[in-house]
Order: sequence, then C-alpha cells, then structure tokens
Amino acid sequence: ASSRLSVLAPRRSRPCRRAMSAAMEKVPTIGSKAVKLAVHMGPLKLKENFADDLRELYQQKLCTDVVLVCAEHTFPAHKVALAARSPVFRDAFASSAAAEGADVAASREIRITDVANPEAVRFMLDYIYETEVFQDYNPQAQEINTDILRLARAFQLPGLTTRAAHWLAKDITAGDVVERLAICGEFGLEALKNKVLESLHANKAALSEVVNSPKIIQYPQLMQMLLQQAAASGQQEEEDEPAKKRAKKGAGRGAKGGK
Repeated sequence: ASSRLSVLAPRRSRPCRRAMSAAMEKVPTIGSKAVKLAVHMGPLKLKENFADDLRELYQQKLCTDVVLVCAEHTFPAHKVALAARSPVFRDAFASSAAAEGADVAASREIRITDVANPEAVRFMLDYIYETEVFQDYNPQAQEINTDILRLARAFQLPGLTTRAAHWLAKDITAGDVVERLAICGEFGLEALKNKVLESLHANKAALSEVVNSPKIIQYPQLMQMLLQQAAASGQQEEEDEPAKKRAKKGAGRGAKGGK
C-alpha cells in the first residue's frame, strides 16, 4: 500500500509572525538622513516602433495572412496593414470574417486583374508599409505609374494618387503632354491638368506644336480645349499689339524730345 507523507512546518506564535512582518516592511536605511543620489541614464530613446516592426515582417515575409496576386506574381502581406490604410480592404476583410462558412483559403488570396504590371502592386504595398523604396518613388515606365493610379483609385489611397501625380508632372515635353493630359482627365487630376495648361498657354511654340500633332485627334475633347486655348492666346496677342505700338511711339517721341 502506498503511503502519503506530509511535511508540516512548525507553527509559530502570532506575536512572532507579527514581528517578522513588521521587520520585512521596514525599509533599511544607512545613517540618520536620507541623502538623494543623482543617477543619470541619459535621454530616453525608444527605437522600437510598431510601424517599423510591421514593415520588417513585410520585408521578411513573416506572419503574413493574405496574398495579393497580379499576373501570377504573388505578394504576401498583412490584413491589418492593408485594412489600416485602405477602407476598401477594411470592408472586404470585415465582410469575409462576418460571412458564415466562408472559405478561409479563398479569403487569404486577393487577385488583382485591373492592372497588367505587378510592379504597380509592389509600389502600392511599399506605400502602405512606408518603405524606403516608396520614398524614392520612381517607376520605370509611364504604364506602371498609370497602373499605380488605377490601384490608388480602386483601393481609395489618396496619398498614393498624390505621389503618382507628382511623378507624372516630371519632365513633360510637347511630345508627351497630350498623353499626360489624357491621364489627368481619366483619373481626375484637375490640379495637375490646370498647371500643364497654364504652362502651354505661356509657351506658344509648344502649344502650336501640340495642336498640330496627329496624336491630338485621338482625344477630341482635349483637342477642342487646346484649340480654344490657342484661339484665345491669338486673340490676346491681337489685343495687345496696338498697346505695344502706342508704347513704342511714345518712347520714340520721348527720345526725340530729349534731343
């Protein structure tokens, strides 16, 4: 038969227990006065940051719970990051979680079919995670930037739209201004469109070249707008011409009177 052993601690009297408790609560001191010591740890620097940690997980493809698929290229990501930046992702994930009997595997994959360039998806994720790559935003082609504008519109990412619009404004020439104005019209980039038109209005040689370009025929509304602008510019020149002649005559008379 097995036997159970119990070890009982010796019982102490109540006065003894009270004395021990009081001794433990008493703070030990040295000397008769409490002298404060100055201990300097330097400035508090907390390098830990949730955004930095999440970005590192994304870059190392760790703990991801959703995959974006574009042209058979896959981009692992985190639902919490996508939902935090995009109301479209947020609503999609919330609906998926609320649906009873939803296919878990299917909810982990999002196929993006509206764009042809997988690089555009990468730029979108770099924007969402605020990576250093996005700080040096520089798509290799206009087609990629246009796809980025499509993604920004589809997932309601206004900051991404602004960044793509700034890139679109770089190095515009008379040769590609028609295409860029058309992109402004497609994505509602009114501020950029007005800036470009102002620049064309101030450069009559560029405006004339654009109006006479064969490309302009592909954009009838844009052609009409530019033709009106060219006509208005010519009319303004005609109105300014008499004033210039009068100013020139006045300057001539003043020179003769000085003699």
